[in-house]
Amino acid sequence: MPALFFYTMSDKKALGQISQLIQLLTDRDEFVRQKVQALLVELGEDALPFLEMAVRSEDIPLRIQAQQVINSIFPIKLGTKFRQLSQKGLSHDVDLEKGMLLILEFGYPDSDPQACKESLDSLAHRLEQNLAPNADPTQIIVALTKLLFQQENFKGNHNDYMNPDNSYLNKVLEYKTGLPITLSALCVLVAGRLDLPIVGVGLPGHYIAKYNLPQGGIYFDPFHQGRPLTRADCIKIVEQFGQTFEEHFLSQSTNRETLVRMINNLVQVYKSTNELKKADALLSYIKILLNPSPLSEKTRGK
Repeated sequence: MPALFFYTMSDKKALGQISQLIQLLTDRDEFVRQKVQALLVELGEDALPFLEMAVRSEDIPLRIQAQQVINSIFPIKLGTKFRQLSQKGLSHDVDLEKGMLLILEFGYPDSDPQACKESLDSLAHRLEQNLAPNADPTQIIVALTKLLFQQENFKGNHNDYMNPDNSYLNKVLEYKTGLPITLSALCVLVAGRLDLPIVGVGLPGHYIAKYNLPQGGIYFDPFHQGRPLTRADCIKIVEQFGQTFEEHFLSQSTNRETLVRMINNLVQVYKSTNELKKADALLSYIKILLNPSPLSEKTRGK
């Protein structure tokens, strides 16, 4: 146990010292184990390569302890990525796709974001092939919704609405089901690859999409197969959720607002299943998106 107290901040970052710390994860003294875990979490990414080696060890207790430390480091590491994303969006809006891929990383840390990007690229390419050269906004919406909701059979997950996979882009693309907000975002991401002005609209209780025009826009509902919506339809949706309609409800949602709403959906899901650690981690990302603190020079460089 005494050896534990000889580590200084600079010593901890030495490769050999980190390896020694990891070996102490299975010390008989619980106080030592807890102290070592805290030190390794503080080291964060510097310790990860050594911890990942430990989880491949033949020492089963060490593997278990190392994985627990990795699980503790991961939400902190992801928080740094959300902060970087949010800082880049201080002078303008944040990047919706990058934000959705960070949410994906939370739910599926071993997933391949590039596979999602390639799927979206492929959908955009097919949309481009289906569009007439001088297609008007209505024709563009028809082509987009026909591709996604008829040919590809994306649909709203009415039967399992609270499934967390409805909020993760990889699973939306794989299972072709999602929430109003994720299916609307799918439309935004596919259309955005062709510079088409499809945007999200965060109606209270039900997220929709629209083709953005100077005088309002053309609204449609991706959760219900892309059905067209009039202004009166939008007002009715709002009122069905017990809200008094306000004109600003029809305005384009910012990407930051959309990401916060996506994450909050997951918070509610994990609270309902009593997965409070996940809910708390997600709440911390919402706080970062709403009020990002300045990045240190070290964090900026990563």
